[in-house]
Amino acid sequence: MIKAIIFDMDGTLYTNTDIKDQFAKAAYYTLAKSDNIPIDQAQDLIEERRAELKAKSGFPVPYTLTLKSFDIPIKVWHKENIAFFDPRNFLHKDEKLKASLVKLKKNHRLAVMTNNNRIQTERVIEALELDGLFDRVFTFNSFEILKPKLEFFKKAAAELGIQPKVCLYVGNRYDVDLQPAQEIGMQIFKVEGPEDIYDLANRILKKE
Repeated sequence: MIKAIIFDMDGTLYTNTDIKDQFAKAAYYTLAKSDNIPIDQAQDLIEERRAELKAKSGFPVPYTLTLKSFDIPIKVWHKENIAFFDPRNFLHKDEKLKASLVKLKKNHRLAVMTNNNRIQTERVIEALELDGLFDRVFTFNSFEILKPKLEFFKKAAAELGIQPKVCLYVGNRYDVDLQPAQEIGMQIFKVEGPEDIYDLANRILKKE
């Protein structure tokens, strides 16, 4: 029986091309500022590195991990993207998502687990009008660990007070979210966006 459900955030609780674009531009700006180079050059360097990392891993690599490969501290990247854009300008309430989470919360502990920082995460949850629905919100600031590190998943389960085997992890990326979750014993559910969560409560009830 599933006792807790942990949701990835970006690409899972919402999908938004404008925010993806803002994250990309913020990453280019961060590298340009750090290395004192033109934005165009920073963009080329980052996208070349992302292509290299994808070729090695077989999966798209997020900007957080790409910038980390340039030795840019994660806290610096977070500070810059917080100042660069506010996701509340691009998101709005998702009635069906909220209804699904309300239904799930009746019988499960709910949590968010993201590599994003606390401030941007709070902004997203506020914009989606999901305040108060999650028992815990785990961000990079929680433990200063990034997915796909197994320790992040283990600590999240421990903080929720549950064994991994009774936890369902919901995410859109296999390598960053689902594979490590499964590796520590969690059940997994892959989504392409919030639309795949709308009927999650019914899916779980059928299995239980």
